[in-house]
Amino acid sequence: MIDEEALRSIEKLHQMKQDGIISEADFEKAKQDILQGKPRPRAAAPNVFMPQNHEHPEMPAEGDQPAWFVFALRRYAVFSGRSGRREFWMFQVVVVMLSIIFWTSFTGLFAGTATLPIFAVACLALIALTIPQLALQVRRFHDQNKSGWFALLNLVPYFGPFIVLLFMLIGGTHGENQYGPDPYNR
Repeated sequence: MIDEEALRSIEKLHQMKQDGIISEADFEKAKQDILQGKPRPRAAAPNVFMPQNHEHPEMPAEGDQPAWFVFALRRYAVFSGRSGRREFWMFQVVVVMLSIIFWTSFTGLFAGTATLPIFAVACLALIALTIPQLALQVRRFHDQNKSGWFALLNLVPYFGPFIVLLFMLIGGTHGENQYGPDPYNR
């Protein structure tokens, strides 16, 4: 006895054959596979949250800015390899926006106008983004063929973060260096 799902699948195949989408031979083969209970190979659904860069499929598409932030988060605590400027700055934009929310809600908290939940969520988000931020800085230094230990410049009082920021503006070395292949996203 043929189950309902198999019957619907054969009807869809028949309609595809009628529309000229598949050939008679493909229809017969697929129908026999369904009747014999063989699982059909399914095409992988495209990832709508991370469109592919066709030249370098491991990286997000050129104009997909939110995907660059997610790309940096996927490499949460990876301190090896290289990251280009685009990955760094797209991540930085989100961190700056969260910082603005944090400080706005913090100053409003003392004025009595901010809500504590917004302050708490922004605080937790900034704390959670500290490790990927540091890992991204290390990979940017690697892109410039410098040691990742340069990220410790952040600890220099007053001027350290600005020095690191200036280093993040500098482009990386072209081609492969001692830290890995070129990240292709300058």
